[in-house]
Amino acid sequence: MLGKSLSPWTLSWFGAAMIALLLSLLLALATGIGPENLDRPEALAIVHLFALGWLTQVMLGALVQFVPVLAARPLAFSRLALPALLCSCFGTVTLAGGFLSLDGYEIARPFFLLGPVALGLSFAMLAVMILSTLITRQTLRLPEVRMVIVALAGLAGLWLSGAAMVSTLTGSHLAVDISQALPLHMLFGIGGFLTFAACGVSYKLFAMFLLAPEAASWQRRAVFSLAALMAGLMLTGLVMLAGAGSLAPLLIGVCAISLVGCALYLDDVRRLWRARRRPVPELNMSWSRVALGFLALSVLLLPFAVWQGGALARASVFAALVGWLSTLTLAQMIRITAFLTWIQVFAPLIGRRKVPVVQSLTHPRRAGLALTIWSLSAGIGTLSLATGFHTGFRLALCGLLIAATQILCELGAIRCLSHLSPPERPARLPPLILPNFMKPPHSGETQI
Repeated sequence: MLGKSLSPWTLSWFGAAMIALLLSLLLALATGIGPENLDRPEALAIVHLFALGWLTQVMLGALVQFVPVLAARPLAFSRLALPALLCSCFGTVTLAGGFLSLDGYEIARPFFLLGPVALGLSFAMLAVMILSTLITRQTLRLPEVRMVIVALAGLAGLWLSGAAMVSTLTGSHLAVDISQALPLHMLFGIGGFLTFAACGVSYKLFAMFLLAPEAASWQRRAVFSLAALMAGLMLTGLVMLAGAGSLAPLLIGVCAISLVGCALYLDDVRRLWRARRRPVPELNMSWSRVALGFLALSVLLLPFAVWQGGALARASVFAALVGWLSTLTLAQMIRITAFLTWIQVFAPLIGRRKVPVVQSLTHPRRAGLALTIWSLSAGIGTLSLATGFHTGFRLALCGLLIAATQILCELGAIRCLSHLSPPERPARLPPLILPNFMKPPHSGETQI
C-alpha cells in the first residue's frame, strides 16, 4: 500500500515541536526578554526551548521521515522513534528548567543534570535508526546522504559541548572555558547539525517539489566536502577546548568555509530552480526562497559576529534560527503535513472513488499571510538585535507569535480536512498528531 513505509510518528514530532515553538514565544513575551538581557537564566531557558524543542525536534522528525526516501529503503529500528521522541521532550523541558538554577532556584539543579542525559539517549536512538538506514554501498555515493551523516557528527558535537558547559555550570570536576565553548556550541547546533541536515534534506525536497532533475552536481559534491571539513575543524575545536587552547584561528577558518559553502549551495539551488518543470512554484517553495535569503544574511553576518560579538552575533544567530531555519521549516511543514494527510486518508481510496489533489488540503492565501508575517517579523527582529532596539524586538516577537498561531491553525485545518467540501471528506478523520493505530476504528469501519 502507498505510504505503508512512512513513519507513523512524524506528525507527533511536528506537534511536539509546534507546542515548543508557541511556548517559547509566549515565555519570551511574558518575561520581557530583549536585546539587552539575553544572557539571563530565563532567557537561556527560552532560547534552548526554541532551539531544542522547536528546531531540533522538527528536524529530527523530518529526518525520521525522509531518511528512508534518501536511502530508498524502510527505516531501520523504527520502533525507537517513539522512545526517542519522549526522551527528547523530557530532556528539552528538564534542560530548560535547569537553567533556572543559575538564578538561585536550587530545586531546579537536578533537572540541569537530567536534561543532557535524556537528550543524549534520544540522539543516540535516532543516530542508530538513521545510520542503520543510510549506510549502504549505494547510498554513500550520494552527497546529500553524506551531508546528513556529517550533520549527525554535528549533533554529537552539539551534545558534547553542551554537556561540558552544563557540567561546568553545575560545579563538577570537568570544567571548560564557557566564553570559548559557547561560540563552538552554537556553531555545532546552527551550522553543524541544523543547517547541514536542512541542506541534505532540501536537495531531495526541492527537486521533488520543483519537478527538477535530481542528478548530483559539482556544487553539491563541493558543499559536502566543505561541510565535512567544517565539521572536522569544529570537532578539533572540542579537543582544543579540553586543552584550553585558543579557538580564534579555528573560528576564522569556519567563517571562510561557511561563506564559500553557502555560495555554492545557493548556486546549486538556483540551478535546480532554473531546471524545474513546474512553471508556478507552490507556496512552500516560494517561501523557501525567502528562507534562503536569511541564510545568506546570517552567513554574511557570521565573520562580524565572530570578530566583534555582541549585537551582531545576536543578530546573526537570530537570522539563522528564526529567519533561515524556521521559515524553511514552517513553509515545508505545511506542504509535508498536507502530503502525509493525503497519503494517510486518500491513498487507500485510489481506484475506489474520486480523490482530491494534495494542494486542495491547504489554504494558500491564509498560509501565505502567516508566512509573510513570520518573515517580516524575523527581519525586524534581526535588525532590532543588531541595533539594540528593544521595542522593535518586542514587536517582532508579537508578530512571530501571531504567525506561529496562524500556522498551527492551518496545520489543524489540514488534518481536519477543513478546506475540503463535505462530500470530499471521509466519514472518519485521522487523529491530529497520533498514528492511526492509536485510535481504534468504529464498528463496521475499515481503518485507513
